[in-house]
Amino acid sequence: MAVEKYRVLPNTKTADRNHPDTYTEETRKTRKVVGIKRFEMGVYLILLFMIALCAFYVLSLKMEAYQLQSEIVSLESDIATTESEIHELNTEVTDLRSYDRIYEKANDLGLDLDNSNVKVVENYDQN
Repeated sequence: MAVEKYRVLPNTKTADRNHPDTYTEETRKTRKVVGIKRFEMGVYLILLFMIALCAFYVLSLKMEAYQLQSEIVSLESDIATTESEIHELNTEVTDLRSYDRIYEKANDLGLDLDNSNVKVVENYDQN
C-alpha cells in the first residue's frame, strides 16, 4: 500500500491561503489496484496450459488402462471357454478309446475275439 501526504484546507472559508499555519498535514492511506504485467500473464497462461495438458495426459492413460483391462477380461473368458472345450474333448477321447467300446465296435463289425491273436500294447501318454 502506498502512503501519501497531502494538505487539507480547514473547514472555515475565511482562512487565509497565504499563511501556511492554517494548513494541516494529514496522512491518508490509499489503495492502488495493481495490474498484472504481460510477463506474469504469460507465465500464468503457460502454467494453466501445462496443468490442462497434464490432466489430459492422465485421463488418456486411465482410458488406455481401462481398455486394456477390458481386453484382458475378454481374453480370460475366451481362455476359460477353450479350456472347458479341451476338457470335454479329453473326456470324449477317454470314452472312445476304452476297451469296452472297442470290443463292442468289433462285435458290430463281425470280428471275433481270438486270444491267440490279441496283443497287449502299453499306453505311453505324452501328457
